Amino acid sequence: MGRTARAAQGAGMTRHNPFAGDNAELGRFAPDAALFRLRPWRAVAALAGDWMLIALSFAAAAHMPHPLVYALAAVVIARSQLALGVMMHEGAHGLLAPRRRINDALGQALAAGPLWLSLRTYRSGHLEHHRAPMHRDDPVAAVFGIHDYPLVRRALIARLLAYACGIGYVASVAKLVRGEFRHVLPKVAKSRGYVVWEIASMLASNALLFGVLAHAGHPLLYVGLWIVPSVTLLPLAGHVRAIFEHAGLPAGADQSRNARTIVRRSWQTFLFGPHAVHFHIEHHLFMRVPFYHLPSVHRQLAQRRLLPANRLYAGYGRVLCDVSIR
Repeated sequence: MGRTARAAQGAGMTRHNPFAGDNAELGRFAPDAALFRLRPWRAVAALAGDWMLIALSFAAAAHMPHPLVYALAAVVIARSQLALGVMMHEGAHGLLAPRRRINDALGQALAAGPLWLSLRTYRSGHLEHHRAPMHRDDPVAAVFGIHDYPLVRRALIARLLAYACGIGYVASVAKLVRGEFRHVLPKVAKSRGYVVWEIASMLASNALLFGVLAHAGHPLLYVGLWIVPSVTLLPLAGHVRAIFEHAGLPAGADQSRNARTIVRRSWQTFLFGPHAVHFHIEHHLFMRVPFYHLPSVHRQLAQRRLLPANRLYAGYGRVLCDVSIR
């Protein structure tokens, strides 16, 4: 067992979980130690499955050039991009592989790079989020703009439509360029060689994707079904996910009360909560548990009635209603 796996397993043995705050009963609970053990083949299989869906979507669009096929392919590809983002999230927690170098290489090359993102930069901000969700300096709440919930329902609809047509993405990038998130995003130290590696992973993965499509005679599909969904449908799905996870909930030491969980898989979790990320309370309480073991953690917590009922949902629609006012 590698150092990451040992540290993760050790986290499960802690006498009091610091993420439970003053909830003594929850703080004493620890999932089975086996649930902290990494199974790298499962992470690789998940990444392979995401890329297989992407390949099948491009193939369908290439062989059946019809507006409905294009629309369906765009939705599936955007969902798969979100799934890659979730796998980047797994990599940020060191849960793809026991060895950090292999973990980071997988996460950057196969998940973050194709989305033009940096795993190491994401990790820095995301771990700050875990320390104090929904506090004033929470990077996730700031970047996704979820501090102001609940909203009037028409304002929520307008915000979601803005993301769906790309305005939300452009606005977020503009804020980032202007430095509006500088106060919440920690600085990340990187060597010149590491920066070169990150940029190379972005360029190589996207060049390979474009090259394959161009060789097949469909270069415009790279723009229409990869770039366009990444600035429209992907930000929309990401924002819905961010709303579900934390919007409208108070900051506090007991992280079972400032996150939500969708209790069962459905077409909604396929679109907005891939790779079990919808078990979000469980992830915040035990962030060293890999995604494929989160359903088991949920069952163990539920059996002991340690999950607050008003944070458990059957789907995303109810959450959107709860965070909006007529």
